[in-house]
Amino acid sequence: MTIISAHNTSYTIAKSAVTKASKQLSAAGYFTDIFCMDRRFRLVINNDKQLPYEYAIHFIPSVNGDETHLEVFIKNEQQRYFVDDFSEPELIADIINHYQYYSTSEF
Repeated sequence: MTIISAHNTSYTIAKSAVTKASKQLSAAGYFTDIFCMDRRFRLVINNDKQLPYEYAIHFIPSVNGDETHLEVFIKNEQQRYFVDDFSEPELIADIINHYQYYSTSEF
């Protein structure tokens, strides 16, 4: 029972954070799309660079299956890291901060 609620909490936080970050970026004039498939949320932001920016949150079950970890994968920067302990506001800030860094750099 705890496993399911922990997974549901992670899922709810990730979904809400990706949705809210997308809305904030859209309000700032960026074109965004959200995809949900294969145990992941993917936020795609179209920009004036060659490739769209992609920030994905993957749900990764632990080896023994009693936990679900949240791993961020930023395709354009080739970064991977866990955000298991991030709150919703921290996750929103992470999404927006990484995109702002990307949009002002020479990737």
